[in-house]
Parts: sequence; structure tokens; C-alpha cells
Amino acid sequence: MVKDYRKKVGSKTGGIKLHKELKKDFINADIKIGRDKFYHFLRLNNLLIPKTKNYMTTTNSNHMYKKYKNLVKDHVPTRPEQLWVSDITYIKTENGHNYLALVTDAYSKQIMGYKLDNHMRTSLCTDALAMAIKNRKYTNQKLIHHSD
Repeated sequence: MVKDYRKKVGSKTGGIKLHKELKKDFINADIKIGRDKFYHFLRLNNLLIPKTKNYMTTTNSNHMYKKYKNLVKDHVPTRPEQLWVSDITYIKTENGHNYLALVTDAYSKQIMGYKLDNHMRTSLCTDALAMAIKNRKYTNQKLIHHSD
């Protein structure tokens, strides 16, 4: 039944939709099977659809440049603007991927600077850092900026 249904509507039909669509056929064939048992059946017969990759790599650690030690690994900040951490994440939209660079204060968890754009060029991060520097309140204090 499963293979026939997938041939008819498409091979990417997942387990929930399959169970819902085939429920009437199961009743007509006097087959009593719940959702979990149906999933177990699909798994045993290699009929589950493989999950698609839903993440994007934003950090490339496999490069020829010098890799510095993580000097802030066990560092716990004791005041605001003592340690800033930066990262890039992606946001999937109808028009493709956009990238968000953030500079966050590790003590207060406040976002000090950010930049959203459709590329991952250096300017994405430097613009976020420039905004963070502009937003500093304690300019006379020492600051550590940590990034991947």
C-alpha cells in the first residue's frame, strides 16, 4: 500500500501524511495500526524518508591560516563590556539565505551590534563590530572581543 501510494503522489511523502491518507485503506483491509506502529513498520522496511539537512555551515575551521588558542574558554565576565562574543547565523527566507552577524556582551547578554545582509563578506562582521563599538557605554574599560 505504502509503495503504491508513494508512486501515485510522490516519493517524498512523509510518515504522518502517509498514515493519515492510508487510514481508510487500513480500515477497509481490516488492518489495525496506529501512528507509532506504522512508523515502526516504515523503519523496518526502509521506507522512511531521510531527513534533509536544514542548517548551513558558517564557520570554516579547515583553512591554512594560523589558529589561535581559545583564551576565553573558561573566562567568566564580572562586569558589562568586559567580554564580547561574535557569531554569524543564517536566516532562510523566500529569496534565499540572509546572514546575521551579532556582537553580544557575555555578561549582560545584550546585543551590542548586528548586521543583516545577503552575503558573508568581511564587511558583515566589521559593520556589526563598528556598531558595537559605537554603542559602548564604558569606553575607559578594557575589552576582549572573541570570535570564531
